[in-house]
Amino acid sequence: MIQRIQSLYLFVVILLSSLMLYLSLVPSFGMELNSWFYANYGFYSIPPLATICLFFYSKRKIQSILCFVLILLNLIVVQICGLKAFEGNTHTIILLAFVASIVECILLFLARRAIDKDEKLVRSIDRIR
Repeated sequence: MIQRIQSLYLFVVILLSSLMLYLSLVPSFGMELNSWFYANYGFYSIPPLATICLFFYSKRKIQSILCFVLILLNLIVVQICGLKAFEGNTHTIILLAFVASIVECILLFLARRAIDKDEKLVRSIDRIR
């Protein structure tokens, strides 16, 4: 499971999103983030969905769809973080969430591309048989 490159990308996404979730719950950062993260429940759904996506390694179509959903959720988080940053709210945690979400989007895009590549390879081998 973890030997595939897309699984490695998804594992890094799980680590990054879990770190951001942990930082949002730490009391010293929580004061700055209370109104922002509690209003944005999509952020809390990223680590569990990425974990589910990681364990669907044998069902590549479902994994690809979940990757796409995760990309959309991360783009929403990027948009909200960007709006907060441009409003003048330059707390470090918001900028960190912005950068982490962009990195997660890139990793999810690479994972989805690798999943689709695997699916095409399996289909081409099935055609040969």
